[in-house]
Amino acid sequence: MTVLDQSQLEVQYPIHGKPFNARKPTLIGTWNVRTLNQCGKLAQLLREFDSYRLDILGICEMRWTSSGQIINDGKTIIYSGHDKEHIGGVGIIMSKIAASALIAWKPVSDSIITARLQTKQIKVTTIQAYAPTEDAEDTIKDNFYNQLQTTLDETPTHDLILHIF
Repeated sequence: MTVLDQSQLEVQYPIHGKPFNARKPTLIGTWNVRTLNQCGKLAQLLREFDSYRLDILGICEMRWTSSGQIINDGKTIIYSGHDKEHIGGVGIIMSKIAASALIAWKPVSDSIITARLQTKQIKVTTIQAYAPTEDAEDTIKDNFYNQLQTTLDETPTHDLILHIF
């Protein structure tokens, strides 16, 4: 998924979305799913997504490898995981309407992913992050918070930021 001489952290996926003009309140959530790396887990999650009538859902601990974008049952799923191991990983699930407003997304690391949406008035950057636990090594925590700060610093200043933790 990367261009020659380009690491996963440098990849951005530009998309030309149409404005997100919700005529109803936009419902946003976050879930720690513990894993989507088992048969039937994604289908179960998408049923719950529909039952709560969500538009955007941040996901932690997907446990998928690499990064990518899939469309399943009309929902767009963008994700960023560890390169080789089925550990950690984050993602964002979007309804068809929300996904149509997607301008770009970026897999920052296996614990941070961003999606930028065009609304009628402004652009919105959604940041899904999965912070290390308190008992993690200090270097791991420092790296995470440095990446998060860099991600926030790189977000365009006029964007509304939805930070999903």
